Amino acid sequence: MRDIFATIDRMMRPSKSSSSSAGAVLVALALFFFAGRAEAGHLFEFYVDAYGGGMYGTPKIAGITLPGTDVLGRPYGDDFFHDQSGGLLGGKVGIELLYTDLYVQFNQFFNDTGAAGSTVQLMLGWDGSFGCRATPCWAGVVGIYGGGIFGFPYTPHPPIDKGQLATYGLGAEAQFGAEYNFNRYFVFQALGTVGYHYLFKGSDGFTVDNSGSVTYSATHGFHFLATAGFRFHLYAL
Repeated sequence: MRDIFATIDRMMRPSKSSSSSAGAVLVALALFFFAGRAEAGHLFEFYVDAYGGGMYGTPKIAGITLPGTDVLGRPYGDDFFHDQSGGLLGGKVGIELLYTDLYVQFNQFFNDTGAAGSTVQLMLGWDGSFGCRATPCWAGVVGIYGGGIFGFPYTPHPPIDKGQLATYGLGAEAQFGAEYNFNRYFVFQALGTVGYHYLFKGSDGFTVDNSGSVTYSATHGFHFLATAGFRFHLYAL
C-alpha cells in the first residue's frame, strides 16, 4: 500500500495543464480503488440520496466559439457545464448488485439567473468504503462511474421529451470523500467529484446559413462537484 500512496502522491503534484491534472486525479483514484477492495460495496443495496453543494465546469476544451456574449457576459457556444456553474441541489436513486452500482441522478443548478439548467445522469460503476467496523462510525468513500448525461435548460417537467433537451453526451466521474454512519440505515456524506464529459450537443444552437438552419457544436471538458447530504439505504452482505 505504501507504493500505491507514493504513486498517487506523484500523480497529484501540480502540472502545467489543468486538463492533465484532472486526468491524473481520475487515474489516481482508480488505482487506489482497485488496489484493495476488502470493504468495497455490497452484494445488494438499494439507496436514496439527497444533497446540496456546488459545481464548476471548465470552459470547453473544443468547439465553435461565436462572437459576442450573452446577457451574463458568457461567450456564445460555451460548454453546458461551464454555463451552469454555481450551486446545486440534487438527488440519486440506485441499486448495487454484485458490487456493481446502477443509479439515476438529478442535479438542479443555480447561478446568477436563479434556477438554471439541470442534468439527469444514468451511471454504472463501482464504489466502496473503508474504515468503518461498527456503527456509529466514520468511513472513507471512493468510487468510479460512467454513463449517459442529459442536460436541460431549466427544471424538466413531465412528460419529458426531446423538445426539453438542451444537450446529451457521455461522462466519467471519480468520487471521494467521507461518510458518517448513524446506524444501518442512515448515512451523512461529504463528497468531492472529478468528472469528464463529452457532449454531442454541448453548446447553444447557432444559425449557419441565410435560410435559418441551426446547428450545434460538440464540446467537452471537466466538471467538479462538492456536495454534502444524506443517504437512506437497505443492504445485504
